[in-house]
Amino acid sequence: MNETKQEKWDRGKTLFLESVHKPDHELRGCAHNQQCFHELMEIRDEVIKLVQSMPNPHADPLPFGKKNSAVIPTVTTPAGEISETLFSGTLQDFYKNWGKKDE
Repeated sequence: MNETKQEKWDRGKTLFLESVHKPDHELRGCAHNQQCFHELMEIRDEVIKLVQSMPNPHADPLPFGKKNSAVIPTVTTPAGEISETLFSGTLQDFYKNWGKKDE
C-alpha cells in the first residue's frame, strides 16, 4: 500500500480511540474492586476528548487564517456520537448488542 504518514497516523489514532472505547470487563472489574470505577471512567472520557482533539503532526499546515472545514461523518450511538470510521471497527458489534442481556 502506498499510504502517506498522515494517513497511517490518522488510522493509528482511530484504532487507539477504538481501543479506549471498547469495554475491558476485567479492568472494569478491578476498578470496582478497588472502588475507583467512576474515576476510571472519568479519566477514560478525558483521554478520549484529548485524543480526539489531537492534530495530525503529519498533516499539511493550513494557510494563515484558514480553518479546517472537513466534516467528519458520525454515527449516533447510545453513548453519543462517534466517527463512522470508529463505528466501522469492532465497536459496531458492541453497539449492535448494546443493552442486550447476556444469554
